[in-house]
Amino acid sequence: MPAHVELEEFVTPFSVEKAHARALKAQQEWDWSWAMPGMRAARARDPKLLKVLELASNILQQMEEDQRKDSRRTAEKFAETKETTELQMWREAYATADKGDPCENLMWIYGAASCLAGFGRW
Repeated sequence: MPAHVELEEFVTPFSVEKAHARALKAQQEWDWSWAMPGMRAARARDPKLLKVLELASNILQQMEEDQRKDSRRTAEKFAETKETTELQMWREAYATADKGDPCENLMWIYGAASCLAGFGRW
């Protein structure tokens, strides 16, 4: 049995939803200490955090397409529709962290990603 866990095996639709729900709870409670490990990792452009943000964004997009029963990438009528707010937030969190300019408004998403990456607290 390997001593490490592959991110692809741990970042699942269930774990992404759980992390996002935890982020919402921390935001409602103004628990800044919960979000700060993710914010620090985003500022440092931590490759593990970036990978988690990318995987989670792809999972959320797939979940959205599964609910619609159609793909934004192939169906013309859905190509111009808006994505869900959660998907937009996770994508923007990835884009800003990848540029090295993380947005403080997305600190809760960075916190959720840090939990999924294994260096945040649940």
